[in-house]
Amino acid sequence: MKTNRRSFLAGLGAAAPLSGVPASFARADEVKKTPDYFANLGVKPFINAIGPYSSLGGAVMWPEVIEAMDYAIRHKICMTDLHDAVGKRIADLLGAESAAVTSGATGAIILGTAACMTMGDTERMEMLPDTRGMPNEVLILKSQRYLYDRSIRAPGANLVEVETESDIRAAVNERTTMMFYLQNRPADLKIKVTKYIGLAKEYGIPIFCDAATTVPPVANIQKTVEQGFDLICYSGGKGLRGPYSAGLLLGRADLVRCARMNGSPNHRAYGRSMKVAPEEYLGMMVAVEKSLQFDENADYERQMRTVQHMSDSLNQVPGLTTRIDTPVGEAVEPYVEVRWDTDRYAISVANLKQALRDGDPVIEVRALFLSDGQLHLTATMLKPGEAEIVIDRVIEILRNNTVT
Repeated sequence: MKTNRRSFLAGLGAAAPLSGVPASFARADEVKKTPDYFANLGVKPFINAIGPYSSLGGAVMWPEVIEAMDYAIRHKICMTDLHDAVGKRIADLLGAESAAVTSGATGAIILGTAACMTMGDTERMEMLPDTRGMPNEVLILKSQRYLYDRSIRAPGANLVEVETESDIRAAVNERTTMMFYLQNRPADLKIKVTKYIGLAKEYGIPIFCDAATTVPPVANIQKTVEQGFDLICYSGGKGLRGPYSAGLLLGRADLVRCARMNGSPNHRAYGRSMKVAPEEYLGMMVAVEKSLQFDENADYERQMRTVQHMSDSLNQVPGLTTRIDTPVGEAVEPYVEVRWDTDRYAISVANLKQALRDGDPVIEVRALFLSDGQLHLTATMLKPGEAEIVIDRVIEILRNNTVT
């Protein structure tokens, strides 16, 4: 059968899903256009004036991460071998003893807790989440109780609230399996973190740190590792700009090994459902590499310029005041807080937030429980020209609700 150039190129396209034929090799009318899937499904994109939150799909991945994931999709390999190699590479990059790629920070908490309760005992692993007969109490600071401490309880652990050194000493017993610390809640503690870690070391109890949202800067990871925590978790799809559904577990080699025993692809593991795809393993490694090379100072300056521009523009509107700030203990992402005279504008923050969401284009801003009930606008995820759209929409909504 005679093969011409057109049929040959068509065959190449069929044989190379995902990566496709380079456009330079094909005629313009032969390049396949990507369907507008979201429009076809009837779901709307949005302007992100919050940041890389899970509910909004996380951060935009580095292009290099996408390339690495595409490579892993097209080249299969033994999962254990890949995880071993990727874990070693990430640990070396971040100065940790050991590392594992997990199904997000929440998955890391579940597997890390399971590791501390079972410590490689296969009989105990088979029992989870039934933890009778094994150490299953986790000490947590009372002021650090939060939504995601359910992840600690998921494999069968019981939480014991403590506040002071004397509370901790009184609570430690043969059932104590782990101590827990939330890195982005340093305020209002009745015990210093150094003392908290020191008590864990004194009693020989593994201490787990949730540092999921403390990047950027990526240097925070090395600093947290150096604090002496035995296990630390991070989100992969936020500040590190890796795969949305991936995360990192760093720490002691024996604990990371036990955590992996409780996860996929081990067939009978409690965390079997918390699968990590090969492309996510590779994608997380490249995300760490790229993040360490990125000029975070320049990006912070970019964000500050945008936030300052939004603040200056909004301050020109009568009855509006703004304040620029950067979160403490969280990722270094500046924001502008917007307040208005409610005698002049008859709309609540919650209703303005909803109006932004209901508009066209859709604009998403920080959840009120995270912003102390105020309107916060960030520049982290804003694309060129979107800051002006956000400013105009806020002003338009307020003017439509002017008290007459």
